[in-house]
Amino acid sequence: MELRTRMMYDVLSENRIKSVLKTKLMGKKIYAFWSIGTTNDFAYLRATQDEPEGALVIAEKQERGRGRKARTWDSQFGKGLWFSIILRPDLPSNKSGLIPYLAGVSVAQAVEKIIGLRPDLKWPNDLLLNGKKFCGILSDVQFDNGNIAFIILGIGVNVNHNPAEWSAEVNDLATSLRIESNRRIDRAEMLAEILACLERNYEKFKADGMGEILDQWKQRCPTFKKNITVLQEKQKLTGLFFDLDEEGCLVLKANDGKMIKIITGDIII
Repeated sequence: MELRTRMMYDVLSENRIKSVLKTKLMGKKIYAFWSIGTTNDFAYLRATQDEPEGALVIAEKQERGRGRKARTWDSQFGKGLWFSIILRPDLPSNKSGLIPYLAGVSVAQAVEKIIGLRPDLKWPNDLLLNGKKFCGILSDVQFDNGNIAFIILGIGVNVNHNPAEWSAEVNDLATSLRIESNRRIDRAEMLAEILACLERNYEKFKADGMGEILDQWKQRCPTFKKNITVLQEKQKLTGLFFDLDEEGCLVLKANDGKMIKIITGDIII
């Protein structure tokens, strides 16, 4: 009976989420599902129907969870946080790449507060603990005449997974908050803290720009100002991770001193 009560308490229902929320904007409207294709796809549909920003779409399981470049994201039932937020920032289209950095910093701050561990941030959209990935961020953007109409900010967090629940291949690359903290995490409390950090940083960004957020991201990125290789579809680029520019692109200083702006790719240490 105790186990059943705990499992029911851990369900991410609309009422349970509302009971712990500390935000005014993020989660103002909640769409909570047992299972869904992807939360980003549903949020995107709602956004095209003029859903206000701050709406939260969350599911206990995603049937077609995905990351960057259409990679599969294993979204097991009741184990993690699989959610999307609709945002409508007043930004030109070329600034859309900045928002995932805001999300990365927010998740890192929330994890640090709840479980006392400091995640590393890996360009462009991963969060790591002990060198293994526990969180990924995926944004889908709709543009309108050179400006952002809306951004769907998708966040997937491995929360209460145990090692035995993944394949050996995944175990080499992934981890969860439970594995790293050696304790079960209240998913609703973690969600509430992530949304609180996200709302605070979003308001800071709207008031003061992205400068401070990007500085915090760099401080949490162990490869910043280090020599790296960026793997792209048709080439490898090697040099110093020199900076992030005003559009959120990685600036690589090549061995010949040339500055290269990189929009997408995967870092190899």
